[in-house]
Amino acid sequence: MTSRTMYAENDRMANQVAEMAKSACAELFGAYGVKLSAEPGPWATTDTRLYSGVMGFVGSNIRGTCLLVGEPAPLEATCPKEGRLRDWVGELANQLVGRLKLKLLSRGVAVTLTTPVVFTGVRVEPLPRSTLLPHVFSSPHGGVLVWLEVESAAGLSLGSERPNQAGAEGDILLF
Repeated sequence: MTSRTMYAENDRMANQVAEMAKSACAELFGAYGVKLSAEPGPWATTDTRLYSGVMGFVGSNIRGTCLLVGEPAPLEATCPKEGRLRDWVGELANQLVGRLKLKLLSRGVAVTLTTPVVFTGVRVEPLPRSTLLPHVFSSPHGGVLVWLEVESAAGLSLGSERPNQAGAEGDILLF
């Protein structure tokens, strides 16, 4: 008989993972030449059409969901020429959670990723179920938001970061 992991909200763990996602988002946009600056305060709702990509991740002791929301201009500024913005936001969400996965792996936590889901809409507003608030960024092109919901097994703690253990962006890892 196999035992099933019981997941629960853990603000300490969620905050640690959200901080990793925050830095991963700034690194990701920076790699495409868009500098993001963290903004204090909540996401301001507007009537602008927003593009969103959401992905899940799960490991033996942790699971979560990551939402990337952006105004069209900062997303377009990173999009390859001839690219479709709808497809690109899904790819950005994939790259963001891939970067988060490497950060978790460097601390001894392995996760598997879901495929991205993309949607657009106006007045996209996160409704956090815990005290963890979304990270809001500004750029010369417009706003971006990263929001995580994380649950973990009781007693899970992240190990110390082991640089270069997990590989780097673009590396092929064989297991």
